[in-house]
Amino acid sequence: MSTTKRMWSVIWLHALLAMVVSGKTLRKQKVCVIGAGGAGLAMIKELASYPNDFEPIGFELNADIGGLWIYTDNGDLNEHGLPTRSAVYKNLRTNAPRVLMAFPDYQTFGGENRSCVKHETVLNYLHNYTEHFNFRSHIRFDTFVEKITRVEEDDWETTRWNIHAKDLNTDRSYVTTCDVVIIGNGGNFKPKIPVIPGIEGFRGQIIHSHGYRRPEDYANKTVVLLGAGTSGIDIAIDLSPYAKKIYLSHRHDKIEGKWPKNVIQVSGVVKAKGNQLELQNGSTIFGDSFIYCTGYMLDFPFLDESTDITFTDKYVEPLYEHMINAYHPTMMFLGLPTGYVITFSVYHIQAKYYAAFLRGKVQLPSLAERLKDAEIPEGEPRDHRLKEGQWAYYKRLADAGGFETLPDFYREGLAVWRINQQADWPHFKDNDMVLEDGKFVIKYPKRNA
Repeated sequence: MSTTKRMWSVIWLHALLAMVVSGKTLRKQKVCVIGAGGAGLAMIKELASYPNDFEPIGFELNADIGGLWIYTDNGDLNEHGLPTRSAVYKNLRTNAPRVLMAFPDYQTFGGENRSCVKHETVLNYLHNYTEHFNFRSHIRFDTFVEKITRVEEDDWETTRWNIHAKDLNTDRSYVTTCDVVIIGNGGNFKPKIPVIPGIEGFRGQIIHSHGYRRPEDYANKTVVLLGAGTSGIDIAIDLSPYAKKIYLSHRHDKIEGKWPKNVIQVSGVVKAKGNQLELQNGSTIFGDSFIYCTGYMLDFPFLDESTDITFTDKYVEPLYEHMINAYHPTMMFLGLPTGYVITFSVYHIQAKYYAAFLRGKVQLPSLAERLKDAEIPEGEPRDHRLKEGQWAYYKRLADAGGFETLPDFYREGLAVWRINQQADWPHFKDNDMVLEDGKFVIKYPKRNA
């Protein structure tokens, strides 16, 4: 090789290495996104908006987009014999108003003239979002991700990934090697079931709220709901026109509000003997059906140990900024933050930040600093709750990525809505939040005395 050619080869090699380190490459980065619910759609949309930089590939278990917003009558298995991912029940309406649920860059929600809309309306919104930004062609449907493994010979910082997947229509397994993998398949799937001594002897239906679908199935029955979080309260109200009696069992202070007459709050269930349930305060109740409304555990069974990720029921580690694999920044988890966050906006902000990183617009700190960021201070719960810290989180990511953070109305609207929610849990969904003279106010419908 001539001296000139050798010189240009060295220059070319150094340029290539520099671009790889900064997150840039001379070719499109192949980015695999697991899931095509709200989180996955936000990420695929963001990647597809840079067609010269990325080749996004979505892997979706269902036959269509929507994730947990796809309603199915069967709460156990889908058409392929796999566990149903969605926990949506027949009459479900959102807990948050549509004005706050919408993605910041697509606020045309539509469908209903009220704040808390039906699950069909949310699903339709996600379809419109996908069509508006025209990225459906990037998604492989009816695809089951079996395993994600690291390409071992790669450098830790620029790791590539093997996605082991199966086409559920042909039963063909195959492997796709990608530069980046994004986990966006959600965390509301694996039920959390507390231990209740003797519950195995309960003679009647026992399910988790994940499998609840139709209130008519509980007509004239006495139903015990364990847990008074979002699902427990929602299901109690949904059952009230049909069930004979509903026990809302929980270990918190009494939840105020005008409850239906057949909804009775009791202390937590601690023991079972047949259909007799002993409560924390020593009293007993009887039930025909028992529903665990006890939440979910994070579960990513497809993650191979080579990903260097571990997780408990509420926490994935080590993650920088609650999303980036600290050891391998080419792996990202989308939508883990909880704590009364604005869900679709979390997806939006995280997707824009990570796309900016992949385009070389964001420089991550050192491995040691990323690992330190992933640590939970002693005494703090091991979870991804942001609560009021969410606003600083959004701004920090937006400033680093060079894009706009959420408009102020999201924070203002959420504050007003939380007051509405806490004032009357049984009926807050029937109220509307509207903007008047630049301020959010709650409108109350007329109710029968």
